[in-house]
Amino acid sequence: MAGIDEDVDSVHAVDEDELGISPLEEPKFGLGQLLATLVDLKTLPHILLLLILSTILYALAQGPDTAKVYSAIGFISLSFGYALTATSTRWDFAHRMVRVEGLASDSWFKSLLLRSLRAWSLPLLLSTIICLGLLQLIKGDGNWDSWIPLSLASLFLLWSIGQGLSFKSGTASWLANGTKVLDDTPREGSAMGVSTWQILAVATVAVLIGYGYTSGFEGETSEKLKWIGFIILAIAIQVGMVYWIQDTLIDVSSTKGGARFATRWGMISQIFVTWHIASAWRRLIDEPSAITMIIEEFILMILTVLLAIWSLASRDVSRGGKLFTSENALFWGLAFGFGYAGSIAMITNLSNSIGGGNLATTMAIGHLVTAITLIMIHPKVLRNHKNRILNPPQTMGPEITTVEQKVSDVEQVDETPSPEDMPVEPEKAPEVDENENQEQVIDLDDLELSDDIVELMD
Repeated sequence: MAGIDEDVDSVHAVDEDELGISPLEEPKFGLGQLLATLVDLKTLPHILLLLILSTILYALAQGPDTAKVYSAIGFISLSFGYALTATSTRWDFAHRMVRVEGLASDSWFKSLLLRSLRAWSLPLLLSTIICLGLLQLIKGDGNWDSWIPLSLASLFLLWSIGQGLSFKSGTASWLANGTKVLDDTPREGSAMGVSTWQILAVATVAVLIGYGYTSGFEGETSEKLKWIGFIILAIAIQVGMVYWIQDTLIDVSSTKGGARFATRWGMISQIFVTWHIASAWRRLIDEPSAITMIIEEFILMILTVLLAIWSLASRDVSRGGKLFTSENALFWGLAFGFGYAGSIAMITNLSNSIGGGNLATTMAIGHLVTAITLIMIHPKVLRNHKNRILNPPQTMGPEITTVEQKVSDVEQVDETPSPEDMPVEPEKAPEVDENENQEQVIDLDDLELSDDIVELMD
């Protein structure tokens, strides 16, 4: 048995080298791990730099046209600078340079300031190089001084669409985890229950929002009618969408797992849609407080960046990639954050120049684009989950099967020459029985391993 165990261990070692399987393999990047990275004191100075520079560049963008150009160049340079920083953290010197470590206990603030300047040095150096290149570009004969701000402003629509896509990617992946949502047991009944829960959830949230913004539906009649109109609009959108995707709902709800997923995804995604519609409604109908609007948009920006980075990083980590990792997720988030803030600054300036628009109108358009995006991709998410039920994912299946085959090969080597093929003398018969018993024990271990595989895949 000792010799067989050694052979089995050697097979596992060879298999790890050949197939890339390691007991210390990095786990899938979770949302909790991303949140811990963002609030880590070692990288907190970079978030402060985002807030400081974005505020300065946004104020600069609302000035004359020449200031608008420099603001756009600043946002673009910082965005690409942090993207390059994210990719460079795979090297040890860059990884250490961009983090604040070893603060002195006697002069904590001074130590934090000096080490923050050191942590900012790499992204600011890379951003400066990009900025100098863009400044040389606008000095040419082309119209780059007009195209750069306009191109950054056009990204606002892409960011709004990206908010919906990142919410879909992160939330749908989270809801799709678990065996219950993959249950392919046929289900009796229609999709009425799924759509009913979805409409009730939206109606409840719409009433709560309208109730909150009218102080319990008290005050002026015109104010109450505004938000009653919003409630009617929110419910009407859901009824229309359910009618539009009724065939898809019926198909997905034909299994217990599909009905469970459709209910959860329908409620969560459409509550998010209702919140976006309410934000757009308030900006177009009312005069929102500037402070309230800034806080809400800041929360939305954080949520968008979190979901986008979580989706990209979790996919790359699970595939063993090095572009998006748990170590550089924050810096990718900062790159997206500077781009997002720059697009808002440019489109606000553009709306002011063309039609006397303001930040509230700009944000309302973005909220509507995000809501429409989520509504349009809703049936696709349901169809994708239907395909997932028909072809359930089998993680770790090929690797375990291969290891089991390798172990089986070693056992076959141990059994060669087998007792059946060799002439057995009468006095050695007990030794043959003992070997057969040992082989029987190994077979039982194999059966236990197979059971573990089945339990893991379930």
